[in-house]
Amino acid sequence: MLHFLGEKERAMLANRTAGGSWKPETVLSILPLLMLCFWLSCAHANAAACDQTENPTFRVRLLEPVSSYGSRTGSSVQAILIESPECNGVPIFTVGTPVEGRIQAVHKVGLGFRHEIATLEVEFDRIRPDDGPPIQIRARVLEVDNAREKVQNGVIHGIRSNNTPQDHLTSRLQYLSMWDPDLLWVMPVYRAVFPVMPEPELYFPRGTDWLLELITPPLPDVSPYISAPKNREFDESEQELLDRQALSVPERTTTPKGLATDVVNLAFIGSQEQLRSSFEAAGWKPSDASSFRNVFREIHAFLFLRNYPTGPMSEQLLQGQTADSTWERGLDSLSRRDHLRIWHAPDTWHGQPVWLSASTRDIGATLSLRRRRFIHIVNPDIDEERERVVRDLTLSGCVESVHYSPRPAMPKAVENATGYELRTDGAMAVVKLKDCDHAVFQGTAEVPKLAFRPRTKFARYIRAQILSYRDFWRENVIYGAFDATRMSVQAIQRSRLRHEVARQGSVPHPIAKGLGSVLPPITAGESLR
Repeated sequence: MLHFLGEKERAMLANRTAGGSWKPETVLSILPLLMLCFWLSCAHANAAACDQTENPTFRVRLLEPVSSYGSRTGSSVQAILIESPECNGVPIFTVGTPVEGRIQAVHKVGLGFRHEIATLEVEFDRIRPDDGPPIQIRARVLEVDNAREKVQNGVIHGIRSNNTPQDHLTSRLQYLSMWDPDLLWVMPVYRAVFPVMPEPELYFPRGTDWLLELITPPLPDVSPYISAPKNREFDESEQELLDRQALSVPERTTTPKGLATDVVNLAFIGSQEQLRSSFEAAGWKPSDASSFRNVFREIHAFLFLRNYPTGPMSEQLLQGQTADSTWERGLDSLSRRDHLRIWHAPDTWHGQPVWLSASTRDIGATLSLRRRRFIHIVNPDIDEERERVVRDLTLSGCVESVHYSPRPAMPKAVENATGYELRTDGAMAVVKLKDCDHAVFQGTAEVPKLAFRPRTKFARYIRAQILSYRDFWRENVIYGAFDATRMSVQAIQRSRLRHEVARQGSVPHPIAKGLGSVLPPITAGESLR
C-alpha cells in the first residue's frame, strides 16, 4: 500500500516509526491518506478479480436495422445491453446501456454473379455507461437469436437460396438427364417458371438480439459500474404467501390425449389488458388458430426457409382447459422461436387476476408424417426461456415486481410429449404487471428504412435465375464428369473403328459383337451412325 505515498510522506512515516513517537496532529494528517490508499487497493483488487471472468459473453439488442444489401463497411451499429457482462456473477452495467460497433466486412449477394452467400462481420468496440466515460472493448457476434443464419469466427453467414427442403425435392429432377440427356431442359425450365426461393440477403431488423463474446477479456476497471438494479421484489410477507400458493399450482400441461408435456414456469398478475399490452410492447405476437390454410402456410414456410411470425401452436391443456392466449416471437425461421401459452387461473392476488404460463424455445423443426404435423425441437434449458420472457417485459417497462417461488418437489429433468428433455431448477417466476411506461426498449417504435434486397421484382427474378443456373451446374459436376468420360470413350471407339474400316474395308457392327453377329457387317462405303 506504500507505493501510493509520495517520497515526503514515506520519509515522514519512516522517521516517526523509528523515533517511536506519534503526535496526534500527525496521525490525523496521515489517516485520510491511509484510507484513500486502502480504498484504491480494494478497487484494484476488485478489478483484478474481474480479470478471471468465467463467462465473457453478453447480449445486445439492435436499435436500428442492419443488412448485407444496404449496409456498408465502416457503418456504425447501435445497440443496447439486455444482458450485461458479469464480474463474479454480478452484472456490471445496467440494462439499456448503449453499445456501439462497426461493420468490419460485408458481402452482398446482389444479382448473384460474384457471391451466392451473404456474409456480415460486426465488431463492437465501445460501451457508454450513463455515469462514466466510454469503455473500450472488443466483442464479436457469437449467435443471432432465433435466426436461420450461422455464425463462424464472428462472421454471420447467410443461407444459399437453393439449399432448401423444396430444392432438395425438386432437384432430383435433374438426375433424369443421366439416363436421357434429352431431359436436361426439365430442371432449368421448372426453375424459370417457378422462381420461388428464400431471400439470400442478411437482414436483422430493430429488436434483433445478438449474443456477443469479448475477444480480449478482461474489461478495464469496472468496479464503479457494478450497481445494476433489478426489479423490485415483493414484500417479505407477500413472498411467503406467493411461495405457499406456488406449491398448489399444476406443474405440467398436457396434450389432448393426456400426455404430460410443458412445465408451468411463469405466473402473471394483472388485468387482461395489461397482459396483452405488455407482450405487444415487447414485440411478441399472438399466434394464429390452427386451420387448413394456416397449415399450408406452415408447410410453405418450412419448404422455403421462411418465417411464419404468427404460426399456430399445438393444443395443450392445463387442468383440462385450453389456453386463453398464445404468444410467440421469432426472426426469420419457422423452426426457431420463443413461445408460450397462457391460462387464466381461478385464484386472484389482492383482487387482481392471475395467469399461468408455460414457456419454451424452439430450436428446430421437422415434418412428421406419422403425426401429420410439424414437430418442434425444444431447447432443454427452459429456465433460460423463462428469464427471456421476464427480460423482454421488463425492457418494455411493463413489470412492477418479480419473485421466484421455489418448488422443491419439482423434478429437475422431465420429458415432454414428443420425448425431448426439459431441464429446470423448479422455480416459477411470478411477474406483477403494470401499465407500460419508461420503456428501455420500445418494440413498436418507428425506425429508418434500410434496403435489404433488390427493389424490383424483375431484378429479383434475374437473381433467382442466375443462382439457379450456378447451383444447377455446381451440383452436376459428377454428372458432367460422367458425361465427359462417356463422350471420350465413344470418341476413342469411333476413331478406332474408322481406322479398322480403312484398313480392312469392312468391320462387324459394334452391337453385333455382343449379339453373336446377328446384324450384317458394315462396309467401308456405309456411314457410321
